[in-house]
Amino acid sequence: MEQVENVARRRLLRGRFKSQPIEKHLRLPWVISEEAFSQLCTRCDKCIDVCETKVLKKDKQGLPFVDFNTAECTFCSECEKSCEQPLFIDNEQRKTRKAWQASITINNKCLAKNHIYCQSCRDVCEPRAISFSYSNGAIPTPEINESDCTLCGACVSSCPQPAIKIEELIHEPS
Repeated sequence: MEQVENVARRRLLRGRFKSQPIEKHLRLPWVISEEAFSQLCTRCDKCIDVCETKVLKKDKQGLPFVDFNTAECTFCSECEKSCEQPLFIDNEQRKTRKAWQASITINNKCLAKNHIYCQSCRDVCEPRAISFSYSNGAIPTPEINESDCTLCGACVSSCPQPAIKIEELIHEPS
């Protein structure tokens, strides 16, 4: 009898298989919506090719996404200029909305929150949205002023720990 090499086939026949979690990524700045993006993006890679900081990468489906672990977004709009699809909000809407419907958080892996002096996130934050206060001891801890934060991601790639996350806000249907 021949041995089955692919374990996934065996699991399927036994009814035991794991579903892969759906990856949630931030797409290009000022995209209309994830639904529109996933339907209209042709996966031509022009946006990835013209990105000046190389912050754009491809996900498993071949769609571009922003990887703040490697770089920041300068909001140069080259990705939008290179795209032939109607994926982006208009300039009027940009006056009242940030580039992404996302939130930024600093978790407990932060060195400063663990009483180790570090202010690398503040040093790279151009709009000065990250400040440090001496609220709980001799080492200052970070605070984010979300109204000043542009969500450019410079702080994410400069952090020596995986402590800063920019994650898409999930909107519940009403």
